[in-house]
Amino acid sequence: MLHIYSLERQIQDLMQTAHVPGLALAIVKNQEILYARGFGVTSVEDSGMPVTPQTLFRIGSVTKPLTGTMIMRLVDEGKLELDSPVRAYLPWFTLSEPGAAERVTLRMLLCHMSGLPHDHTPFGPREPGALATRIRQEIPQLPLVAPPGIVYSYSDGGIQVLAHVAEVVTGKFYAELMQELVFNPLEMSRSTFDPTIAMTYPLAQSHEIDENDILHVEHKSAENTAQASSGRAFSTVLDLANFAIMHLHWGSFRGKQFLSESSVREMHTIQADYYMAPGYSYGLTFEVGMYNGKLQVGHSGQISNFGTRLEMFPEVGIAVILVFNHISVQWIDNKILHLTFDQLLGPSPVPPTPQPIEPDRSLWSHYTGLYLGNKGLATIQIIDNQLMLNWYGEKLILEAIRKSHYVAKSERKNTNIYVGFPPSLQGQIYITIDKVPFKLIEPDQLFVVDPEILQVYTGNYKGKYGMITVYAEEGTLLIQPAWADKPMSCIALDNRHFAWELGPVEFLIDENGSVLALEIDKSFTFKRVETMLE
Repeated sequence: MLHIYSLERQIQDLMQTAHVPGLALAIVKNQEILYARGFGVTSVEDSGMPVTPQTLFRIGSVTKPLTGTMIMRLVDEGKLELDSPVRAYLPWFTLSEPGAAERVTLRMLLCHMSGLPHDHTPFGPREPGALATRIRQEIPQLPLVAPPGIVYSYSDGGIQVLAHVAEVVTGKFYAELMQELVFNPLEMSRSTFDPTIAMTYPLAQSHEIDENDILHVEHKSAENTAQASSGRAFSTVLDLANFAIMHLHWGSFRGKQFLSESSVREMHTIQADYYMAPGYSYGLTFEVGMYNGKLQVGHSGQISNFGTRLEMFPEVGIAVILVFNHISVQWIDNKILHLTFDQLLGPSPVPPTPQPIEPDRSLWSHYTGLYLGNKGLATIQIIDNQLMLNWYGEKLILEAIRKSHYVAKSERKNTNIYVGFPPSLQGQIYITIDKVPFKLIEPDQLFVVDPEILQVYTGNYKGKYGMITVYAEEGTLLIQPAWADKPMSCIALDNRHFAWELGPVEFLIDENGSVLALEIDKSFTFKRVETMLE
């Protein structure tokens, strides 16, 4: 039973604690919108406007299941086949590693198994043809996380390739296709990719918070047409409720079959293994999990400081949609969703502890080694007849819960760490730690980094997440983030590329040899601000 007064009071309290100016919530039960309400304001500036269920928000990666649904409509029409390679539709398609492009299928792109990395560029071109240019010129330059079909690796670029495939087979631009195949038939009347249309409706603004805990509007809005399909839609909780109603009713909307039941079930079925808790993985542009013993299908979204959650329970006909205009460390979305789920479904019991099984020790020798991923360095070892994970300085005993699926208890984080060992391909070995892929590396033991180069790198670097200081001691590079209590040593891969606990590091150097910045995982840039004093 839904206790509206109690829920609304808790939402308002959470918004105040987490400095969230505006939020909207909708709850679907069967084919009806059971509840919809806005809280707070669209903007803290000029008094703002009250948020309502009709207010537009940027929905980030909740755009992905919208794009996936459009692709499945084309599958239903016979224009696309899930297991056909991309090259069947784009014969010129290339990737950064030889032979990879030939193996990538539409299904791999839909479930993030293509090997493409997560590559998000907030600002870029605005013309409709920008997507085609990106697929031809930028996607082929991205280094692959792994060969296609081996590990789950969340990728905006993979969704963008799908969107361009749809453009090619239909002869229409992506935004036009979405309007024709998704927004119009589902009566998503305000949903759009065009900011000039969005601005004609009540529109929430993204907010950031300064060091004095004062909220400000972000006045530069992320815009890049080439990446629209993976995270740029504007929508409302009422529009997304219509989308959820269709998925909850196996493709039927307002008495018409919008999408075939088989396509909906395919989207809701696990396709990519996270190697996490049992039942928690990825379908076709949807996350798939369990809550209170019931199938949960949904997605989260973040762009600028907008947050969105779309969560559905097909077995009981319930969906919850949440949008808000400031993301904080309090993770207000999880708290509000759990409050709502518990009222609708009953309190979720404590998840059962994964039960260990007898491991296949004959495989352990294939697992050992040093691994590098965008979450840092990890080592797998066999010590005293136990398989061990050394990660962030913590040595953890791994227990098998499936043949290639292990779990460890982290005392430091007070949580389970899940480690998976996917099948290797062509001698390339990968593991996953909490669904993030790591590749086995073998640093050149004979390579010695130039000590003079290390001295050139020493200094302070400033980025979005604070200051980083780089030291050099006894031929070793050390990095001291402002948020860590001690410096962390790096492994030199060559004179410019290093690996440390938080991932791969590259120093960016201009044509004159001056160090401009260091980049972590090709995603987080810290600009050099001064040279250290002796």
